Amino acid sequence: MNQKLIIAAVVVAIIGLGYFIFRSESSSSSSDNSIFEKSDSYSINPTDDNFYPLGQGSNIWDEALSPFQEENTKSYLEILSDLKSGKINFVWEVWALRDKCPKDYSPSQCDATIIAFIDANYDGSDRDKIKELYTSYFKYESDVRQLELPSNMNFEERYNKLREQRLKSLGSEKSELFFGMEEAQVNFMEGSHNFIQSTKNMNPDERVKKFEELRKKTYGPYFENVMSREDKFNHYETEILLRESEMQKLSNEEKEKKLASLELKYFGKEKATLIAKARLEEKKEQERYVDLAKKEEDLLKSYPNLSDKEKEMKVQELRSKILGKEEAEIYTRRLNFEKETSNF
Repeated sequence: MNQKLIIAAVVVAIIGLGYFIFRSESSSSSSDNSIFEKSDSYSINPTDDNFYPLGQGSNIWDEALSPFQEENTKSYLEILSDLKSGKINFVWEVWALRDKCPKDYSPSQCDATIIAFIDANYDGSDRDKIKELYTSYFKYESDVRQLELPSNMNFEERYNKLREQRLKSLGSEKSELFFGMEEAQVNFMEGSHNFIQSTKNMNPDERVKKFEELRKKTYGPYFENVMSREDKFNHYETEILLRESEMQKLSNEEKEKKLASLELKYFGKEKATLIAKARLEEKKEQERYVDLAKKEEDLLKSYPNLSDKEKEMKVQELRSKILGKEEAEIYTRRLNFEKETSNF
């Protein structure tokens, strides 16, 4: 799971505005304020695996799709549509907003700033519905922090407990809005693992086709947006894995042609050409070192009576002649390091 996802494009000016409003409207209703009563018990940055069960940094992408962009705030229905399609992820959005808070803010100030911004920029039912999304999530967080899950629970057990808590705290509709895309990802992780294990003898073309069908079915309405953010190289590597039995039977020339066709499929002509060139250079480099090792072996056979130190000098002279002095020294250090760490 690359490493690249963030839903965070709220400018610092928004936070400043929100905090000003929050300070000036500190007499707002007690029902809103009660949400933050226990919020100072957590860090503004996510530190609990229960909030990022699939990992923190790798699940946030760089393209900013926040509904709170000052120049183009989205309506409640637009936000709802983006959540249902996976264009935005509510949990990432909350943490992205929190990340924009000044470092000296308490968590309660930070969360109140988000609510204050909504109060200042929305009216009527849109304001009430959007606020309700955020306050519901804040309450869910409070409930999760009170969960006492054993540290030795495996991922599946922990995730099932989180699913139960989501339904209990939020109900099925909000749970789907906030966590539907994440749960689809977890389902796909499990489903793809089972698929790869159970289809080893399937025709490679059919296997690739069925795998894509599984991906589309599992992600459902999130499919297009998830695919637009995922690393193409991961998909490329997955197809190579799915074609493993086919690749093993190909000659070097046939394998090169197959890889080239897959690289064209996933990366386009220009990048595929660069990848093929890099692979060819790497192959030549490997052949160069294999040839060098053979020459070293023949050299040592020619001087069986030399001391170890003399043999080492002869070998280093050969490496310098073939690789150049600087590269020969780097190559020797690498070999020595590999030898020293081989038993670890």
